[in-house]
Amino acid sequence: MSSTPSSIPEAPGAWPVLGHLPALIRNPLGFLSSAADHGDLFRVRLGPSTVYLATHPELVRTMLVSNSADFTRSKGAAGASRFIGPILVAVSGDSHRRQRRMMQPGFQRGQLNHYVVGMTAAATETADSWRPGEVVDVQRTASDLSLAMITKALFQSELGATAEAELRVTGHDILKVARLSALAPGLYTVLPTAAKRNLGRTSAAIRAAVAAYRADGRDHGDLLSMMLRAQDAEGRTMTDQEVHDEIMGLAVAGIGGPAALTCWIFHELAQDAAVEQQLHAELDEVLAGRTPTGADLPLLPYTQRLVKEALRKYPGWVGSRRTVRPVRLGDHELPADVEVMYSPYALQRDARWYRDPERLDPDRWESKESTREVPKGAWVPFALGTYKCIGDNFALMETVVAIAVIASRWRLRPVPGDRVRPVAKATHVFPNRLRMIAEPRTPCPPRGPAHDSLTDSATAAAPS
Repeated sequence: MSSTPSSIPEAPGAWPVLGHLPALIRNPLGFLSSAADHGDLFRVRLGPSTVYLATHPELVRTMLVSNSADFTRSKGAAGASRFIGPILVAVSGDSHRRQRRMMQPGFQRGQLNHYVVGMTAAATETADSWRPGEVVDVQRTASDLSLAMITKALFQSELGATAEAELRVTGHDILKVARLSALAPGLYTVLPTAAKRNLGRTSAAIRAAVAAYRADGRDHGDLLSMMLRAQDAEGRTMTDQEVHDEIMGLAVAGIGGPAALTCWIFHELAQDAAVEQQLHAELDEVLAGRTPTGADLPLLPYTQRLVKEALRKYPGWVGSRRTVRPVRLGDHELPADVEVMYSPYALQRDARWYRDPERLDPDRWESKESTREVPKGAWVPFALGTYKCIGDNFALMETVVAIAVIASRWRLRPVPGDRVRPVAKATHVFPNRLRMIAEPRTPCPPRGPAHDSLTDSATAAAPS
């Protein structure tokens, strides 16, 4: 027997008038993590508005995959697009299908290896900047590194050097304004003059880079070259404005997730000597002190499992969709034009789907059999289905490169007395504060035959 929206239970803890806003503001991670204790679908009151919260993997998979045609992006995504433009990560329907088809070649696995050199250079620049005993603001450093990696993937020619430099300076400001624009669409009109001037300068530099690349006509192996060559089903290419908007969108969308992941990995390594030792052993065996190439990445399975496990434990804290028509979700009927939330953070820490979920265990991903036990709707760090993040493999590769380069040369240790806890920022989960002390390490020499076979494999796999 199906239920009507009014018969769907309300999440516990609502205040008069304000509803669940105080609980979500005070402790969003705790609120979402405890919701599954009370059922699979809830009403959540946010002041005068009502949204729904799906807590069961099957309902999440239904929303994102099985019945995805009944759902579209949330209103927040549409708000962000008013500031940046109608970009891939914000549009829906036919516009999304067209833009995803055009952007997809730049994120295919074969193309990703072209970005490793720039990623490695950015990570090396970060590692070179530290001094023994220095207290590192890991969160700011990881965010800067993530932005540097994205801009190097966008611009691999000197024709884009000015745009790359501008984005690295103002990228965080663009991200802040885009996030706030999702809540307050008119925000840009009231920005201080200096902020508008900085954003305008970055926008002008991007437009100049697009024009220079188009006039040059060569393929520089970067994302900008790919966007200029891309065609839709009718053979149309992107306009300069569309390319400009997508560059801004990639800078905004690509900063948060990998930066948060890098923070948590170094925090966890400092708490678990066994995991850290296994990581260092693999890096020393495969890389022997050199920086990684694209051919090295498949030879770093433990590093990749570590990144995936950190992504399980520290994914984004919330995702949402909006119904486009009356829909059935499980045993419940929902009307058109309502928001349905889900929490990757809660799903991926649920003991029903993951053994010992609070422990960071890279080896839980070693066996394909063990991963098959996880319901598909309980692994949603990049969402699923139509609107799954196009840059998922880029983000994972970026993080693997960052960890491989930095952990080969440095150990990061907690600052005594600092207490680290997860907090929700925008859609990501960051440490409240993460200061760590940089301790240099020297890679151990390879152990002989095993190292020789690995380097032989890397040489054979490297492009000629």
